[in-house]
Amino acid sequence: MPNNEIENNEFARLLEESLNEKNDFQIGEKREVTLIQIGRETSFVSLTGKAEASLATSELMDENGNLKYKKGDRLEVYIASIKNSGVDVTLQIGKGEMNSELLKAAYEGGVAVEGTIREETKGGYRVNVSGISCFCPFSQIDIKADPDTGKYINSTFEFRIIEYKERGRNIVLSRKELLLETQKETEEKLKGSLNIGDTIEGTVSSIHNFGIFINIGGMEALVPKSEISWSRTQDGKAFKEGDSVKCRVIDMDWSSKKITLSIKQLSAEPWESVERIKLNQSVDGVVTNIINSGAFIEIMPGLEGFLHISRMSLLKNVKNPKDLLSIGSRVNVRVISIDNESKKIGLELITEESDPWLSVSDAFANEVHTGIVEASRKNGVNLRLSGGMAGFIPAGELLKSGDIQKEYPTGSEVKVGVKDCIPEERKLILSEKLALKKEEQQDYSNFMQSSTSGTSSGSSLGNLFKEQFDQLSQKVSKK
Repeated sequence: MPNNEIENNEFARLLEESLNEKNDFQIGEKREVTLIQIGRETSFVSLTGKAEASLATSELMDENGNLKYKKGDRLEVYIASIKNSGVDVTLQIGKGEMNSELLKAAYEGGVAVEGTIREETKGGYRVNVSGISCFCPFSQIDIKADPDTGKYINSTFEFRIIEYKERGRNIVLSRKELLLETQKETEEKLKGSLNIGDTIEGTVSSIHNFGIFINIGGMEALVPKSEISWSRTQDGKAFKEGDSVKCRVIDMDWSSKKITLSIKQLSAEPWESVERIKLNQSVDGVVTNIINSGAFIEIMPGLEGFLHISRMSLLKNVKNPKDLLSIGSRVNVRVISIDNESKKIGLELITEESDPWLSVSDAFANEVHTGIVEASRKNGVNLRLSGGMAGFIPAGELLKSGDIQKEYPTGSEVKVGVKDCIPEERKLILSEKLALKKEEQQDYSNFMQSSTSGTSSGSSLGNLFKEQFDQLSQKVSKK
């Protein structure tokens, strides 16, 4: 047989094989191929045997126009169309050539398609899938409905075709179905690999007053507000959607599909820096919280001290901390105590008031003082002296018995003597009984000085008065 005839027969056989292979292809069918040629606009892949298919080169590029693949790479493609001129394929249905037959195949095969949301319409969005207009209801765009429906406009996503009617003229899409599938796959994967204490990386998906949600491979996990930072002055506003963050897993509840994360636990606890704070040190701080008994002040990032209401003024009784402070305001405070065991720091407010405790003289303890009742309790009375010092009269040192709150109403005036005074601790224990005794002693002293010195009658009268005074003093001290 002549060589030309052999070559013609071989060519006919190869052509027939190629045609037969093409007839085996189905629109929407998924194939694994090899990239054999990259052109400016069109590239080619090998299917089976000597059969080839064309692929738009734009599908091989990233968002910046750079090639992501090279000759010889293995790819997974979908059969987009079968023509006399050959077979067209696409990496993603919706990226390259599109026709209603391909969308029908994607619908029947449950294959995801790519589309771009162009505009809002009644009840949902108009989505462009390679030139074919489709519809996605608002309820199918995400797992959780977002009130900001406009945020998705011009975004490109993968969708599942959930309705295909009227030969492709009525196509309904769902992004939610794909997200739920991905979430389920991620959940099963995480169940077998994730443990409490693990450090993972995710992306901020949404920000709320109660915390931030982190997407960890398709599943949402929550970082509560209290776990964002050691500092109460920092919240979710420090982040934005799309930020990549590292977190620690602190709780997992698979029955309710909840994973709780912490950002702050990946950084050192602020108390480890407490050695930088010294007693009597003056520091600037920020008010982070106010309660009836005082206010919490952040004096270092995440390190708080407590300013008791009694330490807000040197001269007056502060009844409500909110009269002086507000959350977020800056204040100057002094460190008065550091308790490493309970991790507590005591503070006092630095004011322009002159400190009455610094001017306590030796004669102070021997004088009778007048004060105003600030509060009465079952165990005694809180008193503010005229000089501004605050002290306490124990119930046993009061002259009146019975209902203390009734007998010593707020604002009433009381005379007292000093039983104990420790200026460095700002401790002052007072006694109404002692004041009475001191006044009687003074009366007796004045009487003796005014008596005629040296006369027998004056001496006798003085002795008699002294006897009566001693008896009265004993009665007072026994009360």
